[in-house]
Amino acid sequence: MEEQPQWRRMFDAWNAQVGTRLEQVVRTEAFADQAAFIAGLNRRRAEATEAFSRRVLHLWNLPTASDVAILKRRIEALDRQLLKVTKTLEEVRDATNLKRHA
Repeated sequence: MEEQPQWRRMFDAWNAQVGTRLEQVVRTEAFADQAAFIAGLNRRRAEATEAFSRRVLHLWNLPTASDVAILKRRIEALDRQLLKVTKTLEEVRDATNLKRHA
């Protein structure tokens, strides 16, 4: 059997000494509270960054990703309506053609 690489032996030695204690720490309620607090800070930071970039882009009269998403949804809705109208017109045309040839 091959001998394990040096990095793996070092990791296993470290894990044997520290791993169990770290597992105990991360399973505590205090750690969960801190993790939730930091996640909340990250979420608020991301929201603030997005709001700031939106204001800057609008100041320069440039569209934001949310502006583009809204326009995309509107175009998709118009496309669906146009498809319905086209289908209805084709049905009316076909019915008219049938009446003419009958």
